[in-house]
Amino acid sequence: SAPLSGGATNTSSTYGMTPEQASKNFDVLRREATKLERHLEDRVARYQQLAQRLTVDNNNSTDNDPLGQQSSLMIDSGSSSYPSSTTTNTNSQSKTNNLDEEEATLSKDIHRTMSTMTELINTKMAPAAERTGRSQHLLLVKRYREILFDCGADFNKTSAAVARRREAKELFRGATAGLGSNGDGSGPNPEMEQLLRERNAIDNSMKSANSVLNQAAGVRSELRSQGASLRGVGGTMATIAGNIPGLNGLIEKIRKKRQQDDRVVSGVVAACILFTLWYLFG
Repeated sequence: SAPLSGGATNTSSTYGMTPEQASKNFDVLRREATKLERHLEDRVARYQQLAQRLTVDNNNSTDNDPLGQQSSLMIDSGSSSYPSSTTTNTNSQSKTNNLDEEEATLSKDIHRTMSTMTELINTKMAPAAERTGRSQHLLLVKRYREILFDCGADFNKTSAAVARRREAKELFRGATAGLGSNGDGSGPNPEMEQLLRERNAIDNSMKSANSVLNQAAGVRSELRSQGASLRGVGGTMATIAGNIPGLNGLIEKIRKKRQQDDRVVSGVVAACILFTLWYLFG
């Protein structure tokens, strides 16, 4: 069961506390948030594994279904093709029902954990972090919010994939029931074939959209990495800017030294010229 304690310490308001008391209160909330984080990540990972199992089972049932073959088989297939597939579908039905029940239980657990973690972050941790006045506490709150957002996005993506597989399964089930019902009981159902073609087109579109989303997630990760690098460069530039006054003083000393050297050289040249004139005309 989920560690939905809701907070052993009543932290409905952190105001009126000293910074030390608020810091201790924040540590308690942080430990609770860490437990919820681990629980949520574990449940999301289990849900993704379950979704893969559901996908495999649905694909197997589709392969055993006469409608999973080419449409020409729908024309050539008769009632003799059903006994072999009926046994397989019956055997996999109970397993599929168990997976569906497990999926529903996990989904409820994930929703409950996300709701509890959201309430903990927004109503308890964020005010406590503001009360302590420490930047690391504010960064922790931001990190937990990002973790919650990422887990929620992964769960919603997987849940949408499970829903699409369930709809496809229902569609194939309806197609099996309507196979050969073309008025006189012979021949394929054109409307059902049209629905299957549309389903395939939608699946291809969803795969393309998922590919684009994965690319966007990769770009997001790269941008985060570049942002961290730019922040590091910003710190280096700030250090250099702090040392600029010393560099200006050094440059000024070098300029004065060059002026002194220029005066000495000018005096020596002038003395040499005067001595030459005196020697020639003196």
